[in-house]
Amino acid sequence: MFVFLFSILSLIEQYRLFDAPFVDILENDVNGFDAKISIPFIKGVIKYQFSYTIIFMWLWLLFYSIYFYVLKEFFKIFIEDELFITKSLNKLKIFFRLNFIPIILNTGIIIMGWIENENVSFEEEYFYLFIHSCIALIIYTYIDIFKKGQKLQEENDLTI
Repeated sequence: MFVFLFSILSLIEQYRLFDAPFVDILENDVNGFDAKISIPFIKGVIKYQFSYTIIFMWLWLLFYSIYFYVLKEFFKIFIEDELFITKSLNKLKIFFRLNFIPIILNTGIIIMGWIENENVSFEEEYFYLFIHSCIALIIYTYIDIFKKGQKLQEENDLTI
């Protein structure tokens, strides 16, 4: 957690978004460190090499934490007493839209790899793109079924 916090602070300091307290950016240090955090009360100094990898790792963890929470809500739809309600349809739409974030990001990564003539491994970007596209297609089918079920339920309620 501290590494993530230090990375965010040094990123803010590097791009001069605001002057982060106790953070210094070291351009050409002898030890090769890019950032230095001073701890005022114990007079400690933490030097480390800044990396975007840590920030992306935490953002990936945050995204998939939210993703699996929404997936849990998706599965709870099918054990509720009333199935075709607006609340359930809204949960499906949220999960459907959430699946487009990795699709868009991975498509961008693949295109950037093609532009820069880098080898893009099949195991990573293409796999995530394929999996999330399949899930989005299945969820779209569920949304359509729920809309039709909701319409049939409303027609049934009107005839009673």
